[in-house]
Amino acid sequence: MASKFLSSQSIKTTRGFAAQAAVKAKPKSGETEPLTTTTLPNGVVVASIENNSPVTRVAIAYRAGSRNEPVGGQGVAHTLRVTSDLSTKNSTGFGITRTLEAAGASLTCTGGREHTVYSVDATRNNIEAALPKLADAATQQAFKPWEVSDNTFRVKLDLAALGPQVQVVEMLHKAAFRSGLGNSLFCSAISAGKVSSEALQQFTADNFRADNAAVVGVGIPHDILVSYAQSLSLKAGSGKVAASKMHAGEVRQETAGDLAFVAVAAAGASLDNAKNLVTFALLQRALGTGAACKRGAGLGSLLTKSAAGAAGGEAFAVSALNINYSDAGLFGFIAAAPASVAGKVAGAAAGVLRSTQLTSDQLSRSKAILKADILMSQESGAQILDQVIVGQLLTKAKNANLLSLVDSVTLDDVNNAAAALGSAKLAVAALGNLSSTPYADEL
Repeated sequence: MASKFLSSQSIKTTRGFAAQAAVKAKPKSGETEPLTTTTLPNGVVVASIENNSPVTRVAIAYRAGSRNEPVGGQGVAHTLRVTSDLSTKNSTGFGITRTLEAAGASLTCTGGREHTVYSVDATRNNIEAALPKLADAATQQAFKPWEVSDNTFRVKLDLAALGPQVQVVEMLHKAAFRSGLGNSLFCSAISAGKVSSEALQQFTADNFRADNAAVVGVGIPHDILVSYAQSLSLKAGSGKVAASKMHAGEVRQETAGDLAFVAVAAAGASLDNAKNLVTFALLQRALGTGAACKRGAGLGSLLTKSAAGAAGGEAFAVSALNINYSDAGLFGFIAAAPASVAGKVAGAAAGVLRSTQLTSDQLSRSKAILKADILMSQESGAQILDQVIVGQLLTKAKNANLLSLVDSVTLDDVNNAAAALGSAKLAVAALGNLSSTPYADEL
């Protein structure tokens, strides 16, 4: 769930890549060094993994997202994402684009409920040309009023492209958290174009601080990344965000069409407890996350087996939902079905959520799937970057060995977590033709 990133500002580094290559022998292609972290005196965390990839990825990330929006400031985080490539205090938007294109680099701004990330991708020999523009976009925002208003169409385009499955998950957060984590990743239709330049400047001044920031790199030597982080102009400051509490609640929205989308969740695992995080991830794999192969039916999942009987031959889709934040989480399912059978499909899935107890064979299968997911994610530099960012910004258990934790989770651990769902309060969101979709108290 989230959107995308992007004269010259000089960067003082101790040495460039060419000097680094002369000092140490050329590493084997694909050889990966361990995660290295440094905390600067101003509070900025610098973390890197040198995997000797031909593509280098560097990000400046902040622990601030839509949950940090002030009261009455809905849509600031969304507008911030779509204006990330505009003119800054040091560069024009054209200058940023021109420099990045000449370096063959791409700049992206991604936003979540708890973080905002500006990242740049480039080949190793061109990354130093792109880094000044990353610093510009992430630390020197100008938000010129005429440029902000000229880009209102990009906000509206994002809203027009939202699928119903995304909308229903946003509604689920509103039902579960109300404010804070309940703030949507997207502007409402009535807020589009009404976020002012002053509101954007105030949001960045309040939240884009040194103590809230991390500079993360994949495929770059750590000392060069530390030197780059030291050159950034980040203000000091401190602040706390109110903890989000999960509530029972319900949000329904009737729309035209023949389908209904339903999302149901109870309290899940937060990022603060690594073992709970893995436990709920294993339960999610057992309940099912969709088909494991193209055009597959996904009949190995408990949710699909149960919903198939209730659907009476109608097409449907159902998947377990497991969303984790620094201090809260949601665990449940999302389902889509024709309106005539949506109530039966949602009821069957809710029954599985309320009553599942795994066998040892099911747990072994879930562990194999989760281990494969973890290891496959290490094949993508972009995913490695995302994982390091989340680990440094949002997780207290920064160095947890996930594969070892998967092995350490017992059948009792998973079944105890599943049993707690039987009496947990539920948040429910429903969107579409809701003629037969049950209310929360009927699940």
